[in-house]
Amino acid sequence: MTKLLLDSSFIIALFRKNDGLHEKAVNNKDILTENDCYITYGILTEVITILGQKTKDISLVRLVYNYLKDNLNIINEGEIDMYNDNVFAIFEKYNKNNFKVGFIDCSQTIIYNEFNLDYIVSLDKGFKLFEEINLYKLK
Repeated sequence: MTKLLLDSSFIIALFRKNDGLHEKAVNNKDILTENDCYITYGILTEVITILGQKTKDISLVRLVYNYLKDNLNIINEGEIDMYNDNVFAIFEKYNKNNFKVGFIDCSQTIIYNEFNLDYIVSLDKGFKLFEEINLYKLK
């Protein structure tokens, strides 16, 4: 089974109906049941925070929280040796001249490689910059 690391952009778009990428996420929702899907505690936190801020709908946020914890593999990135230092090295590499990608996105490259995952699933165009990963091609 293919191992996918999900980015917050995909999850948020899937559950937020007025997200500009909602339709694209919905058209690709089958990947959640057809693959072995992973997120990190950082992504879980980001999804819950952004959905709460954008929707103001605590019932939806609870539904998403329960879905994520009950259906996806959650990686504890804090168990990775020198995690923040390694993420910062990636962050510095891609943001040397101007800031193109966020710290949490850079963390995905470390986690992807540490856990030998097959693809990252993201709707964030910044992921196209990363040489260290394979980006999943969505429909």
